Amino acid sequence: MTKMRYFCFVAFVVASICAAAGRPNIIIMMTDDSGYSDLGCYGGEIDTPNLDRMARSGLRFRNFYNNGRCSPTRASLLTGRDSAHAGFGAGTLGGWNREMKQPAYRARLPYDLPTIAELMKTAGYRTMMTGKWHLGGSHMKTQPARQAGWKRSHPGWELTDEEIEADFNALPAQRGFDEFFGLIGGETHQFFTADDKHDYLEGNQRAKLKIDRAYNMHCYYTNKNRYPYTPNHGKTAKAFYGTDGMTDRAVEMIEAASAKPQPFFLYMAYRAPHLPIQAPQELVDKYLPRYADLEKVQADRVAGLVREGLWDKGRDYRKYFGPYRKMPAAKKKDYQLRAAIHAAMMEKIDENVGNVLKALERSGELDNTLILYLSDNGAASHLGDLMNVPYHGCKALMWEGGTKTHCIAYWPRAIKPGAITESMGWVGDFLPTCLDIAGAIYPAKFRGKSTEALDGRSLLPVLKGEDRAPPEYLFSNDKGQQGVIYKGRWKLLIEPGWYIQTNKKPGIAYELYDLEKDPAEVKDLAKQNPEMVQQLSRACETWQQRCGIVDYGEILKIRPNHTK
Repeated sequence: MTKMRYFCFVAFVVASICAAAGRPNIIIMMTDDSGYSDLGCYGGEIDTPNLDRMARSGLRFRNFYNNGRCSPTRASLLTGRDSAHAGFGAGTLGGWNREMKQPAYRARLPYDLPTIAELMKTAGYRTMMTGKWHLGGSHMKTQPARQAGWKRSHPGWELTDEEIEADFNALPAQRGFDEFFGLIGGETHQFFTADDKHDYLEGNQRAKLKIDRAYNMHCYYTNKNRYPYTPNHGKTAKAFYGTDGMTDRAVEMIEAASAKPQPFFLYMAYRAPHLPIQAPQELVDKYLPRYADLEKVQADRVAGLVREGLWDKGRDYRKYFGPYRKMPAAKKKDYQLRAAIHAAMMEKIDENVGNVLKALERSGELDNTLILYLSDNGAASHLGDLMNVPYHGCKALMWEGGTKTHCIAYWPRAIKPGAITESMGWVGDFLPTCLDIAGAIYPAKFRGKSTEALDGRSLLPVLKGEDRAPPEYLFSNDKGQQGVIYKGRWKLLIEPGWYIQTNKKPGIAYELYDLEKDPAEVKDLAKQNPEMVQQLSRACETWQQRCGIVDYGEILKIRPNHTK
């Protein structure tokens, strides 16, 4: 290298570092199965003082959408694309037992589709992740004993060197994250003692968990002879608790990254309050009395949303609990326990959000950090619609209760405190937002393959206080259900509900709602407006063809357990 070229190179590096120093850090926090109105700042009865603080000092979305299920939401968050383009279409979840050869159902993140971590790393950010991955991949390459399991779950497939390499390259440590601590799969226990086996990884190696604090462990189960039973239920012992442990590791990452000149990007994917529901006993005891009157909890959540400016007073919504619903005493008691554990898990998340805020304050990075907080889908079916009130439906269903989430944007240096936006947002908007903030552009080519345009759009104008027109179409699809929102107003649902039930009914069910007048989907207008039904049905057909979505019955012929 000539001296002139050397000095030009050094000048470029110095300029890049200086530019990086002026850009904000970005943290994305995503919970697993939290309901729209769980948070205090979204009307809920759960104590969430740290998230409430972020809301008071930041921006809340009234209309923010995920993809209604774990892996599809994560796929869009990491790629900015409809989940089918990332191999997680129609509710597909990560895991060998769900993998298919069709690209939309591959259940493994494609190596030639850039992730937010890879792009932010190229833009000069240090990239880190803690928590739940759930986007496929395995360590067959470094642990050949796993290959027998792959063969059992892929009858008729050939296990090639290319397949082994592709599985390895789908893991977070190979997809742009400088540091990773967490889980590859979608579900595990929250509590681990020194006697328990675990699946946590540090990079590509099994992690050594810090088991340094005592817990009174409440681990909910219904049958001692099957998962999620654990002998830890009712014990008091030193243990690792997932929400605490992944945050402790995130704090270590923040402290180390804050000492470097480059900004950092951190993705925190909590595995709570997802099943199995497990929390410290004292918190469960704290919340049990709050769920003595479930109908009142429901009404209080709606009243809380009205108080917070997130719901219009007097607007109708579907009541999940009411005088018409008779629940046997034993069933009601069990439901109240599940609700209390859910609430306890949410308080633990909030406590750990506070720990992250404290770490940022200690490092002097708080004012220069954008934090985005949301849930990957609505609360799950074991709690019904209560946690998603005033919206109908739950996780994996395409009604608003399954696909709409609370969302807080906190950035002291840039966001007007206490703001609420009507602008529509979607989880796939995070990648273009981060690129916009980083001053980076989406590549025309990646790993030798031409890329397609992003489906997401930058939220930076909204963060700055501007209104943003909704997308022309926002599509959702899960196991035989199809949904589409047109220009933020008209929403069509095709065959909404659980496939095992809808498949038994003759014909095709359509529901049409005017979300501007009826955001809780109370009044079905499909029969009154057949022209809109036809227009949006055609749009759905075109989208399905473009994404490679096929009739769900055909998928079940290949993978009968795809519904799980």
